[in-house]
Amino acid sequence: EFEKWFTRPSNRWNRGNDLSPEALRAMADFIMERDARREGKTIVGDKSPNVLLNGKAVSEMHTFYPDARLIYIVRDGRDTLVSHLFQNFIDGEEHLSRNQLALRDEFARNPDPFMNGEKSLFTETSIRRMASGWVKNVQETDRMGREIYQDRYYVLRYEDLLREPYETIQKVWAFLGATPQDVSGKVASEMASNPDAAYQKEVAGDLVQNLEKGKRGSWHELFTERDKRIFKEIAGETLIAWGYEKDMEW
Repeated sequence: EFEKWFTRPSNRWNRGNDLSPEALRAMADFIMERDARREGKTIVGDKSPNVLLNGKAVSEMHTFYPDARLIYIVRDGRDTLVSHLFQNFIDGEEHLSRNQLALRDEFARNPDPFMNGEKSLFTETSIRRMASGWVKNVQETDRMGREIYQDRYYVLRYEDLLREPYETIQKVWAFLGATPQDVSGKVASEMASNPDAAYQKEVAGDLVQNLEKGKRGSWHELFTERDKRIFKEIAGETLIAWGYEKDMEW
């Protein structure tokens, strides 16, 4: 209904253009700026961890926020696949095939064979699709971020946040032009908090009790030799390019 209104030819104030981008920008500004005022902040943004639109995510953001700064956080593709799979296990059944649903139920009943690499949680079709998707998402997002946002684009690795949280966040603050004082304790507090893990245990305790959400290296426990071989074939070079591996011998 709003689209009809925005594009109605009789509305002379839109000069024949679709004002949806401007309207969505105004709405997003209102929501984020209101929360920023409540917290006494002058820098505000949105974190969208499940954006899997590849380069389209960057171009769509630029449609509404060409003047914003974009921070892209890359994560090891192997852990990314595990994370997305369990997210679908918990609240994305519509994205799962019948075979994947059966694997989920089997894991919930007896996770041991899956946790020691005897059985895979991925069908061959699913791991090929997901590995290809990770490569495309990382490559397109980074390329378009650099092309479109240029010096207003910043990229970092999720694992660097875990390993050196304060040092990594300091670089982000510098990129944003922020100069917070005496906040190392707050960074440590945030690192100790894991609300998503608490939520997952609440809604799917049996399924996720053996996993720590956000932990680095979960793939070591859950990838079979077949999974490793397929991931190397599709995404091995991308792992090396981002510094996750030095070669294919893993």
